[in-house]
Amino acid sequence: MTKKGLTRRNFIKSSSVLAISSVLTPKINLSKLRSETNFKSSLVPGSIGLKTDANRLIFQAYSYNFTAIAPLIPELVSFSSNQIETYLNKMDDHNLVFDTAGLPVQFRSDEKTFLKDYEELKINLPKLSTLKVPGFVTWIMPTNKKYNYFENFNIHKSRLKKVAMLLNDYNMRLGLEYVGPKTLMSRDKFPFIHTISELKTLIDAIDEKSIGYLLDSFHMFCSEDTVDDYIFLESNDIVSVQINDAVLGRTVSEQLDLERNLPGVTGLINLKGFLKMLKSKGYDGCISVEPFNKNLNDMEENDKLKTVYDSIQNTFKTISN
Repeated sequence: MTKKGLTRRNFIKSSSVLAISSVLTPKINLSKLRSETNFKSSLVPGSIGLKTDANRLIFQAYSYNFTAIAPLIPELVSFSSNQIETYLNKMDDHNLVFDTAGLPVQFRSDEKTFLKDYEELKINLPKLSTLKVPGFVTWIMPTNKKYNYFENFNIHKSRLKKVAMLLNDYNMRLGLEYVGPKTLMSRDKFPFIHTISELKTLIDAIDEKSIGYLLDSFHMFCSEDTVDDYIFLESNDIVSVQINDAVLGRTVSEQLDLERNLPGVTGLINLKGFLKMLKSKGYDGCISVEPFNKNLNDMEENDKLKTVYDSIQNTFKTISN
């Protein structure tokens, strides 16, 4: 789902598209247990080090009661028309919908690279639209080595607007995520967007109907944003959501972007308040995890799937009463 060169997530990207042949043995009841909320529990293989392929992902998600899956773009764009029809029918038979995909466009680098990826996306969008992929998400790095805040803002505005205008034609969305950990702020010379209010300024400046927000409880926590800072959001503004927990033994200012926990593991982040905020806005879309957690990545497949599903559902249950 991520492209070579998108370095923030490179260490997990390969695990989202590898095929494996081991037999999956579910450890939970196969009856389709559902959350008392309307949120969709989403299985995103690259975020948890899950080895899979597009067809196997359907079986893995259904067996562990997920209600959404991430589209594995590199594989799906190779499908024929008949394969697309078969795949969509299989998803429907297993009561699954697509979450968003990682945006396969490197807009943070040079103009040549951006335009090359943009043109490739343009070629693939008709097929992805037929597959009913709802859109894409991507992150905004909070620093830059070369460009000051104003220069970087204009680059982001121009390039992301170009992508957003293209997605408008296919009724697809683009969710932007700010990155909150303060430990990243000293990485480069120039600071950039790292709070929800700054991201709102960028999204307002882009001013395209396809543009919205990818929300992550970890970044809300690390930026010291609160639910009051999110009060302006409406349901349609939210493209997708991730829930994660922070690491014990570190203050808010000491949290590291690539070291997190599954939701509810430490209880440092007020996930109940985060979900109540989403529910109050009428959000009923996909919610996934992105813990960047080596122990989880190394876990045996059955245990991994059950652990991830349980972490999401147990978090949902905090607001079901």
